Amino acid sequence: MKKRWSLAAFMILAGVVAVSLALSPSAALAKEYKYAGPPAFTVTYPGFYTQDAENPNKVLFRTKQEGTLPIMEINCLDPVGADGTTKVTMANVVKEYAKKIEKSQQTQVTVASEKPITLKDGTPAVEGVCTWLYQGFLNLQSSVVTTIKDGKWVYVVIHQNPGAPMWDAPKSLTFKK
Repeated sequence: MKKRWSLAAFMILAGVVAVSLALSPSAALAKEYKYAGPPAFTVTYPGFYTQDAENPNKVLFRTKQEGTLPIMEINCLDPVGADGTTKVTMANVVKEYAKKIEKSQQTQVTVASEKPITLKDGTPAVEGVCTWLYQGFLNLQSSVVTTIKDGKWVYVVIHQNPGAPMWDAPKSLTFKK
């Protein structure tokens, strides 16, 4: 009986470790995107993401997982909203990101959540989750970490199926000192 419990505990532990490795970019499997700036920053992402030849949103860097979802986009631009006049600030940064999706995808976006966070380097940022309909039929969820740094609007976003595991890549955004 004790042997069965030990085996069951081992199997549960192995499952937890497997899920943890799958959801976080491990050092052995991770890639790093570096932007020279200003502001200079890096983003660590899973090694199985490949750079996407398509770039419909004209971002700095875009990846896909084996040609499909999730899609990661990294961008750094002047802090001006989708309408061309609104100043993007820390107070409206997720809402303005949602408006960028609405404009580029001709759809309605719901900001499901937004909360202030602190990046590993101490930079204040905002983490948000937006939901929207792609091409009128595919529900998507966009998990974004975004900030204003050195007069630029920087964001890292993962577009994925709702309910899919949340990836850590956006939270790996790290600015160089």
